Parts: sequence; C-alpha cells; structure tokens
Amino acid sequence: MRTANSQASSVLRRVNRRKLVNNVQKVLLSLVTAPTQDGWVPRTSLRVPSVGARIRDLRKAEFGGFQVECRSAIELNRVGRNGKTTRQTFYRILPRSVTVSSLSRVLKGVV
Repeated sequence: MRTANSQASSVLRRVNRRKLVNNVQKVLLSLVTAPTQDGWVPRTSLRVPSVGARIRDLRKAEFGGFQVECRSAIELNRVGRNGKTTRQTFYRILPRSVTVSSLSRVLKGVV
C-alpha cells in the first residue's frame, strides 16, 4: 500500500471490498493499493465507466482532495497493454496526499 503514514495503511487494510458502493471508491482503492513499485496504474486496469471523471472526482476536496498524476506510456517509457500502442494512460496517487481523513471521506461505510 502506497501511503505516507501507517494510520492510513491501517484504514486501507480494514476496507471490505464487497461493500464498495461506487466507482470513486473502486478507483481510489486500485490506485492506493497499486502492486507496482512506482505506483503507476494503467487506465485500462481501472474497470469502471468514466475513469477520467472518477479521477477528477478524487482531486476534488469533497472526495478527499488527492493529488493524482497522469502520464502517457511514452512519458513513462512503457508500451501499452496490447504491446503496440503508446497512447495508454497511467495514473497514480501521490502517497503524501493519502491521509486518514481523506480516505475516511471517500470510503465511508466500507471501513
């Protein structure tokens, strides 16, 4: 889990994935639990409708005010999912923006 403090990591460990009720929660959980070392998650792995809108939501104060970065495959020197395209988009949340209060705001009811 990519968070700046252990309390936030504790909150994430208590999340009941079966109770996730909206796509913002699903995208947030995917981004903060990214299995890669650098935290970049391909857009195609975020399997919810309107991913871009959910990313914008996470940046808003009412949804936690997370700092979400966006990069292209070219900028990250990666190939896209199908190995042919470089138009793939990747996202990550900066760990310093993940706090207990921001997580609690988004994950209310599932922790």
